[in-house]
Amino acid sequence: MFLLKKKLDPTWEYKGENTKTLTHGLHNYPAMFIPQVAKRLITLYTHEGNYILDPFCGSGTVLLESMVLKRNSIGIDLNPLAAFLAKVKTTPIDPKLLQQYYFKLIFRIADIKYSELSKPVFFNIDFWFKEEVIYELTRIKSAIDEIQEENIKNFFLVAFSETVRRVSNVKNGEFKLVRMKKEKLDRFEPKVLSILKTIAEKNINGMAELFVSSVNSPRPKIIFGDSSTDLEIARESIDCIITSPPYGDSRTTVAYGQFSRLSLQWLGIISGDESQIDKKLLGGKVTNEKIGLKSNYLEEVLTAIKQVDARRAIEVYSFYHDIFPCLKNAYYVLKRGGRFCIVIGNRLVKGIRIPTDFILTEICISLGFKLEDIFVRNIPNKRMPMKNSPTNISGKLEETMTKESIVILQKIR
Repeated sequence: MFLLKKKLDPTWEYKGENTKTLTHGLHNYPAMFIPQVAKRLITLYTHEGNYILDPFCGSGTVLLESMVLKRNSIGIDLNPLAAFLAKVKTTPIDPKLLQQYYFKLIFRIADIKYSELSKPVFFNIDFWFKEEVIYELTRIKSAIDEIQEENIKNFFLVAFSETVRRVSNVKNGEFKLVRMKKEKLDRFEPKVLSILKTIAEKNINGMAELFVSSVNSPRPKIIFGDSSTDLEIARESIDCIITSPPYGDSRTTVAYGQFSRLSLQWLGIISGDESQIDKKLLGGKVTNEKIGLKSNYLEEVLTAIKQVDARRAIEVYSFYHDIFPCLKNAYYVLKRGGRFCIVIGNRLVKGIRIPTDFILTEICISLGFKLEDIFVRNIPNKRMPMKNSPTNISGKLEETMTKESIVILQKIR
């Protein structure tokens, strides 16, 4: 039945288009929702003044597009780095003021002596950063911390966070924390302040674009929290839900916790390792608890995976176990007749393609939604691994996905 609704539509691809307009390019983040898809869904299914919810808001693509289109929006994410980035990206600041603070910041950094600094202490700092890089980052962070105006300080902390990623000993292009090989690391001498300047200047230009585009626009509400629990959002108060949830558990798909750890440690938001974040995300804790998920597709795929690897089948089930209360909450807060738009990929596990688009559709239908459309788009822009290592054994890779589905559901009861 769902196959009749599912169609490949190249108009959703936006190949070659700029996905870093406004403040979308302030900071890299895994599997970012491209703004063109978010904007199209917003304009198709909402009007000015409507309320839009993104229960997996990541770094805030839907929130930013909602704001410039003059929609009210609420975003929720369990990753503290995501919530921080979303807040900064959707807080317009006069670029002239940023320029003034920027020049003062650069002069202040130059004035700070190494003898005035204390080396930060957090897990594995010497493994992931060279000694001279640590002191350069410490000098920059010290200068940024002196800024009294919170929004401006946070703006430069985002540039600092992106700098941390680029000057670390992490292998280029990795989401997980994988150290460079020795021969490359020996030649690695990042110019920390120069990198910060490049990022900060680019970000100021992006903020200048947002500042003009968001005049009289409503500011999003951003919640650092769990969309599977009580959302504290009134029942049937949301006009449309637009979201791109994780495609599977963090450990074996995109390791959001690992990606975020170094930034969070330097920002002082966490001091421990990243595992606590990944354990809190969907599928982070393995469970076989039965909660009545009504999906024939899920049963079929779990049976197939179980024949190959029983433990892996339970891990896959855990993801759907955890996303179920998020779907129920989405149903409760959405107005009758409102659309629930889910952008999702169908990953491969043990050589078996998991039809997550169909699985989520079946579960949502059991809650009171009806399926309108499933558009399929190739993924030319999304920054995510085409292959991953779910076992973390070197050389053992599995294809993830090169396409994603845009599932359009409507609440009918």
